[in-house]
Amino acid sequence: MKKRIITTFILSALAIHAIAQDENDALRYGMSQYFGTARGMAIANATGSIGGDFSTLSVNPAGIGIYRKSEFSFTPNFSNAKNESTYLNENMSDRKSKLHFAQVGLVITNAKKGNAAKRSAWKTGSFAFGMNKIANFSNNYSYTGKNNVNSIVNKWANDFNALGGLNSNSLANVNYSAYAAYQTYLIDKNFAGDSTKAKSYVPTAGGLQQTKQVFETGGMNELVFTAGGNYLDKLMLGATLGITSINYNRSFNFEEKDLSGDLSNDFSSLQYTEKLATSGTGVNLKLGAILKVSDNFRFGLALHTPTAIYLNDFSSIVMTSNTDSLLTRNNPSASPITTFKQDSILTYNYTLYTPGKVIGSFTLLFNKKGFLTADVEYLDYSSMAYRYEEADILAENSMNNTIQKTYKSAVNVRVGAEAKLQDVSLRAGFAFYGSPYQSTVVNSDRLLFSLGTGYRTNTWFLDGAFVHSMQKIAEKPYVLNNLNDVSNAIIKNNSSQLLVTLGWKF
Repeated sequence: MKKRIITTFILSALAIHAIAQDENDALRYGMSQYFGTARGMAIANATGSIGGDFSTLSVNPAGIGIYRKSEFSFTPNFSNAKNESTYLNENMSDRKSKLHFAQVGLVITNAKKGNAAKRSAWKTGSFAFGMNKIANFSNNYSYTGKNNVNSIVNKWANDFNALGGLNSNSLANVNYSAYAAYQTYLIDKNFAGDSTKAKSYVPTAGGLQQTKQVFETGGMNELVFTAGGNYLDKLMLGATLGITSINYNRSFNFEEKDLSGDLSNDFSSLQYTEKLATSGTGVNLKLGAILKVSDNFRFGLALHTPTAIYLNDFSSIVMTSNTDSLLTRNNPSASPITTFKQDSILTYNYTLYTPGKVIGSFTLLFNKKGFLTADVEYLDYSSMAYRYEEADILAENSMNNTIQKTYKSAVNVRVGAEAKLQDVSLRAGFAFYGSPYQSTVVNSDRLLFSLGTGYRTNTWFLDGAFVHSMQKIAEKPYVLNNLNDVSNAIIKNNSSQLLVTLGWKF
């Protein structure tokens, strides 16, 4: 029987670290999408130089200069996501659906007419405010596989050893999950080697069935306040103040089960549950211009500043272990099951800076019969950065270095077309979103295809769109000192959206 040291601490006296942010959280908030109106989505949101649509205010605010009438619109969106995962040669699948609003907004336009229009260089002036959704976090995914090389408890042992091993200082400062593994008899001193070091006592040779389940809800919306106008019917200018609001909830369960059938190896199973609720508010500025080169060609340019987001995390964990006969050898009436539960919800406040963007675009117009339009967008995901509280400067530097090593710059391309048949329009679009990852383990480019139609009169309009996107990502269930020691779970995401926009002009 292994000798174990069991020490009880009063949690309220500990300074246990509760920072849950990582590079994946940064990407979640930094990899914004574009939703908006059904018309915008039908042309893959290639709205950087077409203008005249509320979606464009989050892409190129100069599009407000195209308006000739005031307008109110709103867009419900039904989304459905399917994830198929592969981990250690085993497969799983999950689905998640949600109904939400992709856009609601009002544009107030003052268009000069007659002699006033002839005398004034500024032909129109407009102001708009409303909401565009820029991310939908509703998602479920899971994966499972047999691992006979390592355990998640190895990660938590490493967390102790990074603080000098298993001692009073590390017990007071290690993260809650590692501390829970110690309290549930999964970690102890290495009595067969360096006794100052922490060691996982989960046996792996007989195989562990590892299963991870993730449940996510929430989204990211942008309140837009846009002003702009039309100068000499040649140059459209605009600016958007974007106020970002974030609501994200995640619950994930990680389970390991011993497959050896050995009832005397001091391990049967562990279950680890983590719950996280994040809310936040951010701010950014977008500046844009559209140049009307001729009646049939427009060129657009937009600059987005990084978004500074102040975030609040609320987190808690529960860990349960079944150590077979470990606790019953000296006391046959004892239970082999031990549970650690956080005594209170932990809170943490911090700031995240997401990437800025540069967007160039052009539109070819075929008189009043339709158009072809395209946007090219550049951003650098490695520029994302956290700002923690001053006491956590080492953790801040470490995480920002991880972001710089994990991510890279990317180019996104969106192409859309519209054909007009009197009052009816037919639309289609395609978008390519470059992978944010430096690693080439899996091609994580995201592809989007869209179709739509619309009916417009002088006073109202109705648009519909269907959008389908595909992407693969590689996720490690946990990270050890040698990244190659942990296999990747490959998750293939297919998501579809159905949108309808109803609007009135006045």
